[in-house]
Amino acid sequence: MNDIEGIEKAVAILQPYWQEIEADFNSHNERFLKLLAVDHEPIGRILRAHLIIENFLDMFLTNFYQIEEFDDLRLTFAQKAKLLPSRCSSAAFVRPGIIQLNTIRNKFGHNIDHSLEDHNLSAIYEVLRHSRPNVKFESQIEVIEGFAAVACAFLSVPPKHLQELFMEAFAEVRSFNTAA
Repeated sequence: MNDIEGIEKAVAILQPYWQEIEADFNSHNERFLKLLAVDHEPIGRILRAHLIIENFLDMFLTNFYQIEEFDDLRLTFAQKAKLLPSRCSSAAFVRPGIIQLNTIRNKFGHNIDHSLEDHNLSAIYEVLRHSRPNVKFESQIEVIEGFAAVACAFLSVPPKHLQELFMEAFAEVRSFNTAA
């Protein structure tokens, strides 16, 4: 038994057009090879930061909203980020940067050779300006990774007595939705 039936007939029908089909394939293959040649290290590093933050985001939301079967909700990253409190929580501080990182990741998802620009990192830079003021980052990718560490720290759920301290400390902090 063959895994594919009818292929011989399909090839026979296409045979008179094979030269044109091959030329079309070659043009698409050139585009594929060009995209394959793009340096994927930055994309991988952005995706890794995004996935790590999502892990901490899931833990935070599960605890914050007391949702027992959180994974069953099958929320997108964007939906999870929008669920972060925008005030009276340490998560409010990193929320705009998390939303911005998701926008950046999505741009790479739709345009593999997308390039980062500083204005697309404004919320991320703001978080780092306050949380790591003396750290100098060599590249925008390092900025994103530095932000990921800070975001994860602010999404970590501390013991109850520290939670209360954080709630008091962040009582006046409020974040806003930013369009990236």
